Amino acid sequence: MKALTRHLTREARDTLWLLGALLLSTAPHFTHLPVWCSAGVVAALSWRGWLAWQDRALPPRWVLLVALLASIALTWNSHHMLFGREAGVTLVVVLSGLKTLELRARRDAFVVTLLGFFLILTQFMYSQHIMLAGLMLTALWALLTALVLAQRPMGRPPLMEAGKAAFK
Repeated sequence: MKALTRHLTREARDTLWLLGALLLSTAPHFTHLPVWCSAGVVAALSWRGWLAWQDRALPPRWVLLVALLASIALTWNSHHMLFGREAGVTLVVVLSGLKTLELRARRDAFVVTLLGFFLILTQFMYSQHIMLAGLMLTALWALLTALVLAQRPMGRPPLMEAGKAAFK
């Protein structure tokens, strides 16, 4: 892992870790979300991951605004409402994916991490299976590791060290 991320900046490495943790907390939702939502989240996370890997600029605000309006319209079209469990979870999932496309500062990393925690909780509205609980514990650990990384702004703390601190 260390050799794979050696060429990355600290910000890019931490961003990729956070994206992976968010995908882990979001993936179980894909079974009960509209296909457009699942595809949109995967596309947004993949795009943001590519931007971090290549150290490229984030998309302009107008792209995010168009994606936001499209997400609201598609949620309305899928659920015929914007409130309620199904529509609300759909919006939270898709908007958490879109939030990663404006991930610039530590504050944004905290917001994405908190959205990940909320997505873990919302998964239990659909199932409380023991395997799902194990997966959500893994996602919780990954998000806590991302939180530890965000709290250590100086230097380049190793992922294993942050993971151990998150496990304590």
